[in-house]
Amino acid sequence: MSIPPSRPAPVGAQGKPTLKDPQEIEDFLLYRLFRITHVGLRGTDDMYKRELGISRREWRILAYLARTPDASLKALAADAGIDVVVASRTVADMHSRGLVDKRRSPGNKRLVCLRLSDDGVQIHGKAKLMAAAYNRELAECLTHDEASFLFELLTKLERQAALLTRDR
Repeated sequence: MSIPPSRPAPVGAQGKPTLKDPQEIEDFLLYRLFRITHVGLRGTDDMYKRELGISRREWRILAYLARTPDASLKALAADAGIDVVVASRTVADMHSRGLVDKRRSPGNKRLVCLRLSDDGVQIHGKAKLMAAAYNRELAECLTHDEASFLFELLTKLERQAALLTRDR
């Protein structure tokens, strides 16, 4: 996928920014976000596989479990945005490789709690440093004010998308 050259925000036929009046696929907000995500994640995917032997999905699981130890599989899948069946398979593989520990919940013996193993903690620490470095490089083209404003805009768009999803 080639990266388009930098260009000013296009204006549609009615004088509106094309994000508000999309005419071509490149004018659609979700398509632009997809392209940024697709290109950016390709770089992190290769980096995690090459340096740490983990996938992007495994990185998300490591990050979630680092923040929320003793999580259930269902909670992990929901928070990490992964289908429960896919999360179950991935966690089983990570458990077999010694990255994730499983134990029964003291309050409910049917519930399995997940947490990072010692190896999982080490891999997570390395992956987090690599992700932060990649993130800094990606955002390097933005000024401090632009980065702050973009963060605000993304938060606003995320809230709006949640509202639209809820209402449909």
